[in-house]
Amino acid sequence: MGDVLIDLGEQHGRLPSDIEASPRRPHSFRATLAALSVVLLIGLSGAAAELGPVGPVIVPARLGDNMFVEQSRLYIVSAGPEPREAAVKTKIVSMYALPGGELLALTRVAVTGAVVQVTSVAETVLVSYQVDTIGAEATVALVAGTDRVRWRAPARLFGISPADGLALLRESSPRYGDQHWYGLDLATGRTRWSLAEPLPGFTTEAGYTDGFPHRLITATTTGHIEVRDTVTGTLVHQGDVTARPGWSRRGITVWPSDDLVLVGGLGGITAYTLTGLSPRWHSTVELAGHWVQECVDAICVFGYRGGVQVLDPGTGRVRWAADRWTMAAEAGPYLLVSGGEGLEGRYPLAVVEPRTGVVHGDFGAWRIAGPARADGTVVGLRQRIGDDVVFYALLDPATLAVRVLGTATTVSGDCRATTDVLVCRRIDATVAIWPLTG
Repeated sequence: MGDVLIDLGEQHGRLPSDIEASPRRPHSFRATLAALSVVLLIGLSGAAAELGPVGPVIVPARLGDNMFVEQSRLYIVSAGPEPREAAVKTKIVSMYALPGGELLALTRVAVTGAVVQVTSVAETVLVSYQVDTIGAEATVALVAGTDRVRWRAPARLFGISPADGLALLRESSPRYGDQHWYGLDLATGRTRWSLAEPLPGFTTEAGYTDGFPHRLITATTTGHIEVRDTVTGTLVHQGDVTARPGWSRRGITVWPSDDLVLVGGLGGITAYTLTGLSPRWHSTVELAGHWVQECVDAICVFGYRGGVQVLDPGTGRVRWAADRWTMAAEAGPYLLVSGGEGLEGRYPLAVVEPRTGVVHGDFGAWRIAGPARADGTVVGLRQRIGDDVVFYALLDPATLAVRVLGTATTVSGDCRATTDVLVCRRIDATVAIWPLTG
């Protein structure tokens, strides 16, 4: 899609240059006309104030502050008063409500390295941070609005289930390369269960509901697979599959896809049911050097160097393939795909039918930001290189329409979107929140 046409309405009557010179009015009418002019100016000024565009909500931030955005929360992490060389530093986590930008709490947290993740549940703020420079991480839970620590654990937060009062954490040892998973009580930090990933092996999460994975899949290069419940740590399924010769040399790869577990490496993919681990189908498509994601009613297998093969989840058959696409996002019944550089420049953001691979159309240089909305539209951003203005719009894959909502001005380019707001860092380091309405 090329340039966007913004409808400014229709004009009626003659242009100012067409208006004929009026005859001189008698002097007695001048006072009356002046009074009427003042009244009209006041009225028009009031109307302009009511109809003018609403500016963004500005949240204070400084250069070097970190920004984390969730659907209903914005977190700004600022440095405390300690000198930069201090071993333990205080960070101030400012939590704001979205879409309004109201300040909810200021929480002080002591950390030994950079903050890499912030989230919250009710009155608890959780912060994951780097422990050292070789890869170790930790998570601390605090009472929101205070510096009071509920618990601290030597692992990174991976997910939260508020309904179960559980925090899922993963610990990776930079020295030995082994990996541990923990299910902690969200209120106390007490360990409900733990799991050490077998070596050599592979562990991944599955069974997402409301953003939380309820299953953990572990596979070894000998072909032994276990499925655990992440809330209780209970082993719910286990079985042995035929190990391929290449697994012992190159390792095993496991990817979940809806109700399937895809197991592979060198020698193709075998799909098993997540419940019961029964074999479903085999494909010669390689998993080594690839990654998997769900694509509406299909399975997308992307190569790390580009290209995608789209599989039928029922049979494993390749429906279609394309060399130019490097990413995909779901938007209602469609896929929004984009790619790297082609012979004529960067490939545009295209709308693809996932069953056939047919290109429905494209949105040109627009790029998507944030998840798809309930009506199937997605937030699109467009910015010229070197410019500090970002156009934001709603993109409709069904009709290929672009509804421009406004412009985010004096921004540095660091923009995140939810379904309700656009959040951008500004050139002066502050954070601006634009509502996605119009």
